[in-house]
Amino acid sequence: MLASVETSRDVRVRRAVPTDAFSVAALHIQDERERGATPPAGFLDAFADAWLRDRARRTWLAEAPGGRPLGTIHGTRVQKLPSAHRPADAWFHVSLLFVTPDARGAGLGERLLRELVAWAGTDQVTRIQLNAVPAARGLYERVGFAAPSARLMELRLDPPVR
Repeated sequence: MLASVETSRDVRVRRAVPTDAFSVAALHIQDERERGATPPAGFLDAFADAWLRDRARRTWLAEAPGGRPLGTIHGTRVQKLPSAHRPADAWFHVSLLFVTPDARGAGLGERLLRELVAWAGTDQVTRIQLNAVPAARGLYERVGFAAPSARLMELRLDPPVR
């Protein structure tokens, strides 16, 4: 759990920028290790390079006052092509939501999700989807996600006002 100096209020949640590539990669490695995978040598650099090249990916970072990364959420914004029978809106697929073990239970996962939802409402995103593990379903439901299927959860947003 976060030390008393690093309460959830003290943690900053913000959009990740290119200089955060190694922090995002390090959090991703922690997630991989928790899942039982052993990233190969050079994975940190390879992930950071791939993350920097991915123009469709959006990433948010939670960090302690001293700058230590505590969590991340990222995924891909998909823009629909124009069509005569439906609007050319966009949807977002969350590929990772991760909070370090010592920071869990402080509301950081929910803060990261809410930052994503706030951004989506300003960028013509009308649907956010993710694959949910059973242990995290309560978190997603608190933010407004529902389950159209056993594994997929999504949050439908109001279309943007034009």
